[in-house]
Amino acid sequence: MKIRQANHNDLSQLTELFDLYRQFYGQESNHHDANEFLKNRMEHCQSIIFLAEDTKTGNFVGFTQLYPVFSSISMQRSYILNDLYVKTENRKQGIAKQLISEAKSFTKTFQGKGLELSTSVHNQDARSLYVKEGFIEETEFLTYFWKST
Repeated sequence: MKIRQANHNDLSQLTELFDLYRQFYGQESNHHDANEFLKNRMEHCQSIIFLAEDTKTGNFVGFTQLYPVFSSISMQRSYILNDLYVKTENRKQGIAKQLISEAKSFTKTFQGKGLELSTSVHNQDARSLYVKEGFIEETEFLTYFWKST
């Protein structure tokens, strides 16, 4: 397994994974919009995407996507680990752990303050992995969200 940063040449195969990820969270399959969304993130340098590539087949089996954010209080950059997905048939092989490790390494390399993530309260497998990887459940700050119709 090789973990590497995605580029424009990966877009077609990455779109397949991204669409599966969205379906996992209850969204309708939409390859066209998924492709456009990823292409825009890449073209505008708005996210960092790491791929898990099977070195034997060249197929992508997982990915994670980071979004940069900034803190005015600490005057530092952090990253939101917004998406993490491994194909069902490739789970329980340590791939998600490898993707998280790459995200941590990237954050350190670029002097990021840290990584933030959120997941469904019902996703026990992910929650367990995040705790094992050193993530601490936030209890100091409450999160609010305003939805624009």
